[in-house]
Amino acid sequence: MRRAYFTTLGCKLNQAETSQIAKLMAAEGIAIDGGKDVDSPEVIFVNTCAVTRKAAAKSRHTVSKLTRQHPDAIVIAAGCLAQADPQSLAKISGVDYVIGTDERFSFDWWISKPNAPIIKVDGDTSRLKPISANTGSGRSRPFLKIQDGCDQNCTYCIIPSLRGRNRSVELESVLTSARQLVSGGAHEIVLTGVRIGSWGLDIGYGSGLAGLLKDISELPGSFRIRLGSIEPWELSVELMEQLINNAKVCPHLHIPLQHTVPRIVEAMGRPPLADTLDRLKSIREQNPHVALGLDIITGFPGETNADFNDLVDVIEDLPVTYLHVFSFSKRPGTIAAQMPDQILDRITKDRVKTLLEVGSRKKRQFIETQAGRILTVIPDRPGKEQKWVRAVSENYIKVLVRSDEIDAGKPYRVRIALNEAHEPVGIRI
Repeated sequence: MRRAYFTTLGCKLNQAETSQIAKLMAAEGIAIDGGKDVDSPEVIFVNTCAVTRKAAAKSRHTVSKLTRQHPDAIVIAAGCLAQADPQSLAKISGVDYVIGTDERFSFDWWISKPNAPIIKVDGDTSRLKPISANTGSGRSRPFLKIQDGCDQNCTYCIIPSLRGRNRSVELESVLTSARQLVSGGAHEIVLTGVRIGSWGLDIGYGSGLAGLLKDISELPGSFRIRLGSIEPWELSVELMEQLINNAKVCPHLHIPLQHTVPRIVEAMGRPPLADTLDRLKSIREQNPHVALGLDIITGFPGETNADFNDLVDVIEDLPVTYLHVFSFSKRPGTIAAQMPDQILDRITKDRVKTLLEVGSRKKRQFIETQAGRILTVIPDRPGKEQKWVRAVSENYIKVLVRSDEIDAGKPYRVRIALNEAHEPVGIRI
C-alpha cells in the first residue's frame, strides 16, 4: 500500500472531508494515511480552498511547494479551487491530477503518474451526488459532516458554484455516524457543513437542526455537541432553546453576520437581520457564559465611512466573544466583483485593523469573566514536548493546561485562572 500525505486548506468541512477521503483510499488499498509524519510520500493529496483570492493563492503555493519537495510523488490537487479554476492548478509543474469537489470521493480513475495532468471536474453542480455523513476520525474533537452546498447565492460568494445546492445528510446516517464516534471514544462532536442551519429543509425533516441536536443528544454516552456556523436568519427560537437548555450542546454560537447596515446587507444578497441582534443579546442574558462569535466582512463595495462606523457601533453593543474579520475579496464570477464603488485596499486594511482591535478587546473581556469558573476542557493533542498545551472548553475558550497532566481527546474539569499575559490557564480539580 502506498504511503500518503494529506494536507487541507480552508474550513472545517474541508478537514472533515479530507479525513473521509483518507479512510476511503485506505479501504480501497490505494494509500495509507501517513499524515504529516510521512517523509517520502508516494501520494500527496491537497484539499484546496477558494473562498477568497488569498485562500486560492495559498492553495496554489502549497501545491507548488509540495511538488518541488516530492517530485516523484503522485500529486492530487482537489477540492474547491480545483472546481473553480482547474487550469491554474494543472499549470503547476508536477501536478498529476486535478479533481473537483464531487470527484474527490471516487478512486477508480488514477493508478500512477500520467504523462500530463489529468483534470476530472464536472462544472455542472446540479449533477452533484447526494452526500453521506463523514467524520474526521483521528481527532480529539472529530467533525461530523451533516450537510453540503448552499442555495443563498450571496453576491460576494462562489461557494454555491463549487459545492452546489443545499443537500442534507439523512437523519439515520447522521445518527449512525454519531454513534460510531461516541463508541470510538469521542467526547465532543463538531457538526459541520457549508450551511448547517439549513439541515433538513430538503429532506422534509420539519424540526430542522434543532430537532437534529435533540436526536443526537439522546444517544447514549458521555459527549457534547458543538455547532458550526449558523446563518443569522436560521437562528430560530427552537435552536436557541437547544443552545440554552440542552446540557449536551456546547454553549457556543458562531454567526456569519458579515454586516449590519441594511443597505450593505441587501447588496450582499442576504436576508435582513430582522430580530437576530436581539436574539443574540437574549442568549447572553439567559446564559452570560455563552460564547458568541461573529464573521464580519468590511470593505464591501459602497461601504462608506458612516456605514463602517455604524457597523462598529453595533458590534460594540453586542455581547460578542470574538470576531473573525475578513476584507472583501473580489472574486471573479461573483456579482459583487462587478459592483461600482469598490473600496481602496488601504481603506479596507484600516477598517480590518479597527475591527480586529475591537474583537481582541471583546475576547479579553469575556475571558476575564471566566476566571474562577470550573469548565470541562478537551486537549487537541498531547504535546508532551511542551510544558503547556491548549485545550478547548465547552464555551470555546482555548485554555492552557499542563501537558503532563492530560491526554488528548479526554475531558478534564479545570478551574480557570489567568496568567501574567492574561491567558486562561486550567488548573485540574
